[in-house]
Amino acid sequence: MDIGNWVLEPNTALTRFCVSPPREEQFAEFFAGEAMDMAMDYRFQNGSGPQEDAFCRRIFRQQMAERTVELSEAIARTHVSYTGESDTVSFSSFQRVPFHVQRWLELELHATEAGSYPFQLSTCGGARLWCNEQAVAKFTPFSRNKMQSCELMLPLQAGKNTLLIHLEELFERDTVFALRFIYQGCVPLGVSLPQTDAAVLDELSLFAGAMRPELTARDNQVRIRLGANAPTQPVSLSGEIHGMGNDNFTPRQVDFGTATPDGQLLTLSLPAEIGSAHYQIVLRMSCAGVSITRSFGVNLMPSPGHAEHSTSLDERKLKALSHTARYGMERTSRLLAMLQCGETTAEADRLLLDTLKRISAREDCSDFSLVPLLWIWREHNGEHFPAALWRRVRSSILGYRYWMDEQGNDVMWFWSENHTLCFHTAQYLAGQMFPDELFLASGRSGEEQRAIAALRLAQWFDAIELYGFVEWNSAPYYPVDYIGLFALYQLAEDAWVRQRAKGLIDRLMLLSSLHYQDGIAAGTMGRVYEKELLAGVLTELSAYGNVAWGGGWYNRKCASLPLFCASDYQPPVAADSYARLSQGSLSAFYQAGGGNIVVWKEPGVSLSSCINHHPGQRGHQQHLMDVQFATHHDAKFWVNHPGEAEPGGEQRPSYWSGNGVLPQLMQVENRALQFWQLPADTAFPWTHLYLPADAFEQVITLPRTCLVRAGNAFAVIGCSAPLNAVTTGMTAGNEYRAQAHHVAWFTEVGHGDDAAFAAFCQRMETLVVSIEDQQAVVSTAQGELMRLDWQGKCLVEGVVHRFPDAAGCDPIVTWSGEAQ
Repeated sequence: MDIGNWVLEPNTALTRFCVSPPREEQFAEFFAGEAMDMAMDYRFQNGSGPQEDAFCRRIFRQQMAERTVELSEAIARTHVSYTGESDTVSFSSFQRVPFHVQRWLELELHATEAGSYPFQLSTCGGARLWCNEQAVAKFTPFSRNKMQSCELMLPLQAGKNTLLIHLEELFERDTVFALRFIYQGCVPLGVSLPQTDAAVLDELSLFAGAMRPELTARDNQVRIRLGANAPTQPVSLSGEIHGMGNDNFTPRQVDFGTATPDGQLLTLSLPAEIGSAHYQIVLRMSCAGVSITRSFGVNLMPSPGHAEHSTSLDERKLKALSHTARYGMERTSRLLAMLQCGETTAEADRLLLDTLKRISAREDCSDFSLVPLLWIWREHNGEHFPAALWRRVRSSILGYRYWMDEQGNDVMWFWSENHTLCFHTAQYLAGQMFPDELFLASGRSGEEQRAIAALRLAQWFDAIELYGFVEWNSAPYYPVDYIGLFALYQLAEDAWVRQRAKGLIDRLMLLSSLHYQDGIAAGTMGRVYEKELLAGVLTELSAYGNVAWGGGWYNRKCASLPLFCASDYQPPVAADSYARLSQGSLSAFYQAGGGNIVVWKEPGVSLSSCINHHPGQRGHQQHLMDVQFATHHDAKFWVNHPGEAEPGGEQRPSYWSGNGVLPQLMQVENRALQFWQLPADTAFPWTHLYLPADAFEQVITLPRTCLVRAGNAFAVIGCSAPLNAVTTGMTAGNEYRAQAHHVAWFTEVGHGDDAAFAAFCQRMETLVVSIEDQQAVVSTAQGELMRLDWQGKCLVEGVVHRFPDAAGCDPIVTWSGEAQ
């Protein structure tokens, strides 16, 4: 085709558009809203929520679906969409309050003959289309996070046609806002973009598409490996830095300078005041009037070295409070740490004002801020801040919406075990502190609020004590559970509430200590993101371990650690021996939220798994098998089936976090066997091993086996399919793939001196992992080691092994060798 700059073949998607910046307006902020009468059974499941639309979405659909949008409302299209390998243009993001977001997209289609040309339009949100300034389609389902499709015919004239698209959506927390536009005709069409140099865009897109950011950044330097030269004309680099998670980081605008045309490595310098944490970089590349944007996440790592050793829990608590007061993330618990340490500066004033803003706006996750604010009211009322500001604190507490049965128009999330606990805790403590005051959203007195919350807390405790945490051993979410638990333990006036809170804190401490490995909160987890898996040293749960048992690091995370440090709580004595295991080995079994957990630990290495967990089903954020060594926080590995195409994504499951398809899995002491049966139509017909070679002293690779050593610990990873090392891109040196729909991966870990490692290697030289009669089989020249079928029956050296029937939510722990 000789018209247009690019060819649109049949059954392919349009992905290049000139795109406007967003027009964002808070939606329906003056609506009083409504109360929802939804029963909760307190059997939590990750990823589940209400089936009905929120009040704000119902109002949004009523007001927006049939309204008229005029071409005169269009916003200038200033940059070009970038989708990478995807066929979908996405503007997905996260908003803590309801926001109406609009975008305008434009492109030119070229046809050799006039006629009607078929397309399939799919959107999360709503779309309106104009062709040559004539309205041709309106598709406004506005179904949250669910792609809807329609068929349409575009009336194209011979030659150039201008297509303008208006997209809009209501943002509620994490929101998919996307467009997929697939051509279904028989003859190719031409495509161009108005006032866009096609050659420059091709160069810029190639440059952006070949970028492979290193997900770990040090010394405030983000390194990006370049697979293609920069365009011949200068490329200016700018962007924004956003926090990831609930750390309330204020975004920063950054000018990164100019990219060199022939560089193999691009280094982005982050502002000096940016501390170690998880960040998202929104990188804008502009060249000769053409601009595209690409986003990626990075873990900005702290300087190496352990925290100062202290044998005193009280000393470690004080040091952690001081560290958080000075360097913590911008959370309400940091304000508590500052007040505890007497560091009441202008920064404290700002943190309080930010807290009140979040709570008064009823932002999503504001329940995580309200609980420590109630602690501050109880323990520091009248200190530092003027009386007028304390009155505002009181007003924010009385004006809050504490549960879905109270009137509101917001997108707060009530349905996960951590949010449910924080809402019930906040309602209980607020009612306790203001028993005779009127709470505006409910119309109840404080005493009524406290009594209702006490009943709800009892239901929550009943479920969690019986079934365990669905988000078992979770590095991002145990610290959120601790927000509610420590506040109840320290502040509740009812003895039964304090006692039940302490019981669960004790349980969590015991379970975490089993997985704690020389400063790192490791292990299988019921819910986790890539950022925590790839940077365990940055997690708050690791900092918890350092305060509780020593041997680790302080960091900037502070959802609840200051509550632990400001309390009089002391972990169980047994937890100390589990966490600081110095001799022998331990095995442990426990149940958690539908998962059966097996732990094996020696001083130099730990292996843990969630076994027989919904094999063959789609996963969410369950991290089923984990190996962590003691020598370095990066010395770890795991195997999973990816849920999306590239690392650093936000899908659940993602590339490294969770499983697109869950395996059958069994662990017996220091051995684990995973067995996948991937469907024929899976988008990713392979599983992969995360193995950061630089973190190990030795890595020995064979066609289907890897042997690794770190200090006096070692492991083998064997596979039933050939292992292909990834040598290019962002995971080069860290990833091995196995291309197979039916595949088994075997892991065995050990501990010992040079002679022990040599003997281990010699034994594993003959390791064979295979699939035989729908069973995964592992053997060496000495005989069969392990066998696992799809129903979960497991034999180890011919002996059947099962998860102990007696195992419950509190761990069964056994020792071998000299354990103390």
